Amino acid sequence: MVKKTTAVKPNFFNQFISLKEKELAKKAGVNEEELAYYSMSKTLGWKHFKNLANHLIEELDQLNEQAIAKGANYEELGKNTIVVSLTKGIIRRLLNKVEDIREVCEKPKKR
Repeated sequence: MVKKTTAVKPNFFNQFISLKEKELAKKAGVNEEELAYYSMSKTLGWKHFKNLANHLIEELDQLNEQAIAKGANYEELGKNTIVVSLTKGIIRRLLNKVEDIREVCEKPKKR
């Protein structure tokens, strides 16, 4: 019987999904800030934040409807429309930043 002189090396760390995901993200060429956003996107906190942001967007859509119901004039409606549009754009940009980074990190890199 031949005696082996090498140790058994279990793939212990390969079992951790989060480590695999971070390795994929690094291979995608993301920087430290993007990796932080990606990590955040995987949390329950991000899910709750995203739901809250989407709820706020819906509330912003209702602002002009409420103003019309109260008899607001065209000038006030126009100002509301501009503010609502800009605010929704900012919220969507924040959400899209994280979602886009998540997509890049999880997309298999073509070789």
